[in-house]
Amino acid sequence: MSHQSKLPPASYQIKVKSRLIIIRTTGNWNLQTDMAYLSDLGEAMHSMRGNAWAVLVDMRGWVVPASVSTSPFKSDVILDRRNQKLECWIVDEPSQGEALLSYFKQAGIVPKRFTDPKDAHACLKDAGFIER
Repeated sequence: MSHQSKLPPASYQIKVKSRLIIIRTTGNWNLQTDMAYLSDLGEAMHSMRGNAWAVLVDMRGWVVPASVSTSPFKSDVILDRRNQKLECWIVDEPSQGEALLSYFKQAGIVPKRFTDPKDAHACLKDAGFIER
């Protein structure tokens, strides 16, 4: 039995708190969930227009098969990252999310990866996106 079949089903939560979008992704991702997620994320990003903002993603326990991360359906998806200043990822291991980096090139943002949630929160606090 493969490791991926033991994972919980794909799920996500997106919350907007002041100038911070907080995201939790888990489970074995599929294209249907990915497209719904990107649509909801686009709406959250749109709500930030006109303000400097940041994103915190907790992607521990999240698996994205190559068939999803490289799907041609995703090439039409463009997220408006204008005024986004920072993105922090809480990861299981430092290379997690590697396949997503190409989607950030145009925005000029390089997500910062942390294995300890406290370090991610400290980074966002230092940048002024979480109140002290």
